[in-house]
Amino acid sequence: MPRDAAPFEPSPEHEFLSKQVGNWEVSCRYSMGEGTDPIEVSGTETAEMIGGFWLVTRFEADLLGTPMAGQASTGYDPIQKRFVGNWKDSSIPFLYAFEGFLDDEQKVLKMSGENYDPVRGVRAIYRSVIEYHSPKEKTLTLSVELADGSINEILQYHYTRA
Repeated sequence: MPRDAAPFEPSPEHEFLSKQVGNWEVSCRYSMGEGTDPIEVSGTETAEMIGGFWLVTRFEADLLGTPMAGQASTGYDPIQKRFVGNWKDSSIPFLYAFEGFLDDEQKVLKMSGENYDPVRGVRAIYRSVIEYHSPKEKTLTLSVELADGSINEILQYHYTRA
């Protein structure tokens, strides 16, 4: 940054992200494919802001005896005018990248990205939809769009502020 440039200030979009800071209880439902029952487990998420620009979350759950930890970073890019984020967890060696938009009512954040689908062994479009029901409740649905255009829900997390 040039010496005479003003430092960046958080935007209203960053302020929106800051409302997610805190501790959350998470009810998790993982879809295991057609004809099988979903796996349901409980988890926790802790969220904090870094520098007023980045929401960083730490997720933990026990998947049927296997501990799983994940981390997400979400921010707003004022040049691209879109939200950007990523996800990584202890069950896969891949970094998942997303970008997208918040609706005008600040109730739904839709993000997508082309990422590796380890189940099918191909790249696929991942779609993340977070619905904000209230300051104390939200739902994340993650789906993958396959080459034939069909969309399969992978998981749904229901968050309640702890």
